[in-house]
Amino acid sequence: MIIDSHLHLPVDFPDFPSKGTALINELRRNGVDKGIVIADSELESVIGSVRDCAELFKGSGIIKVVAGISPFISFNSQLTLCRKLLESGDIIGLKLYTGHESFFCTDEVLTPVYDLAAEFKVPVLFHTGWDNAQYAAPAKMKELSQRRPQNIFVYCHCFYPDLQQCFDTLGSCGNVYFDTSSVADDAEIYPQIKNALATAIAVMPERIIFGSDFGSCSQKTHLEFAESLDITPQQRELFMCGNALRVYNISP
Repeated sequence: MIIDSHLHLPVDFPDFPSKGTALINELRRNGVDKGIVIADSELESVIGSVRDCAELFKGSGIIKVVAGISPFISFNSQLTLCRKLLESGDIIGLKLYTGHESFFCTDEVLTPVYDLAAEFKVPVLFHTGWDNAQYAAPAKMKELSQRRPQNIFVYCHCFYPDLQQCFDTLGSCGNVYFDTSSVADDAEIYPQIKNALATAIAVMPERIIFGSDFGSCSQKTHLEFAESLDITPQQRELFMCGNALRVYNISP
């Protein structure tokens, strides 16, 4: 089984039903069995708001949804909506777009998000790396993980391009998991990314989750990158599906 744990709706289609169909077709074309779509924190978005994505994939056996949420955008009403969607099983996690938006992962204003996720035992995801990386830098994430041991955190993009710093700083934080979305993007640093990731999988095989960031990145490229990693069959099974099933509480 292959699960792509980090997907977005593609933008080059006229409406949400056609975006959803295109996404499913991409999974089938690449031999991916299940996927997790991450909604935007905006209330209107070409990649779908929480409500848009939850409605589009309601009852799907293939696609699960993670809600994007922002402390700057109708925060209380979005928290209420996320609670309802968690109660109904229509979302399986919450994402904070640290870096895309100017707040730190340690900001106290985010406490209701962490409390809600802990109550429903779902992960909180973070955008990391790239530009404005300070908002969820590894040291900040370590501080948060130690302050909130009751939470499960997913560190998306592994602080790309500095995966080594990510794993060195957060390796001891057992409630922090990593998804590999977008890490296969740059051929020039491919060898060092590949080495850092393969080493991390060998050291902590139960904490690293395959994701592609399809919608922004190539799913096919990320699958080829995953296939190229020198890891054991047992580690590969955890990486490609087992860890996602457990962290997101998805039925096989």
